[in-house]
Amino acid sequence: MLSGWGKMVNPNENQFPYLERGLGKNSELKRKVYSNYRTGYLKILEKLFEELYSCACKGIEVKVHETSADLFRFQSLISELEFARYFARNKMKVELLSNNAFQGRKAPDMWIVGDSKQYFVEVKNIQLDDEDYNFGSKVAEALNSLGTSFMVVLKSSSRLSTPSYKYQGKAQKEKECETALKEFKAKLKDISTSVTPVLIPTMVADIELHSTEKDKSYVGISTMKRATFEPPEYKERMRRDILQKSKKRADWTGNELDKFYIVAIDDDSLFFYIDRYNVELFGNATYYCYPLKVPKVKMDHDIEHATKKGWEEYLRKMCILRNNRSIIPKNERGMFFTEPPIRNVTAVLVKHRDSFFLLANPLAEERINNPAVLRELKDCLVGWE
Repeated sequence: MLSGWGKMVNPNENQFPYLERGLGKNSELKRKVYSNYRTGYLKILEKLFEELYSCACKGIEVKVHETSADLFRFQSLISELEFARYFARNKMKVELLSNNAFQGRKAPDMWIVGDSKQYFVEVKNIQLDDEDYNFGSKVAEALNSLGTSFMVVLKSSSRLSTPSYKYQGKAQKEKECETALKEFKAKLKDISTSVTPVLIPTMVADIELHSTEKDKSYVGISTMKRATFEPPEYKERMRRDILQKSKKRADWTGNELDKFYIVAIDDDSLFFYIDRYNVELFGNATYYCYPLKVPKVKMDHDIEHATKKGWEEYLRKMCILRNNRSIIPKNERGMFFTEPPIRNVTAVLVKHRDSFFLLANPLAEERINNPAVLRELKDCLVGWE
């Protein structure tokens, strides 16, 4: 989490009226946002809230009110708001849903309507994992208990990496962080903090203490020690997140099940490559060089049904049907064809920075199977790079 983007200021209502309006019902969260983010980033947030209010997006204040007052939860909220803005820009009505919208059952993050079609949307920031932030917060608390003021910078190991790729059990992560915190406190006693930055390595992260003008310690930046290649956990993290969100629909009832369902993934990974998603969801395509003969696709029931519903051109674009001299063999097909829970999903929408990629599901369950999503979200990027 970065606290950069320009000079630190003491914001007021006149500087950021839309941000003030959005955060107004969560004073503690607002205080943390204003005290940890600088002018440049606050201007970006102001623009985001301004666009959402201008498009009459509903539920902003409710969503903000339900957000815990920490920067990790806030960044997760921002992912939701950025997808909400994307749908609003596509002339869709957007309503952010409260946690209790389904009266105790797990509700999606938002409800959108476009061209009389209704969708539920569930957002996942694939990079966020609260253990690194929680650990940093406990380090800051330990420093505050000693009456010292530092900006805490975490450089996490693979155990506690940010971006977060690994899926260690929560109890295991918490135990490792407790041990590392004791390690930090013990080393702190023997280190002079009069000259900064101070580096204190632990089993889960290297901790840097930087001087600050603030009167207390706080978490500044969390990053990885090294990122020179794609970790094997990245693929598994992606697959697990998508499947987890697919299963959420199983908790819905009645006409809730009639709404099309989009799983929206916010992925700002250093290793992002849209064809990684294409491979995992559709499969590994084979290119048959001339004069090799391209094999024919066996039109099984699922593929035949999808072509009749209007997916033929898309299936060809994604190489499920022959695309020039490329094709995905049946035994190389991805999650859309091999994981039954993902039939709960109309489409996977992936955001990477300012770009949006649409991976529509031609094998979605009948009542949420919607080829029209390709037209409705027409400004998305579709296909192979």
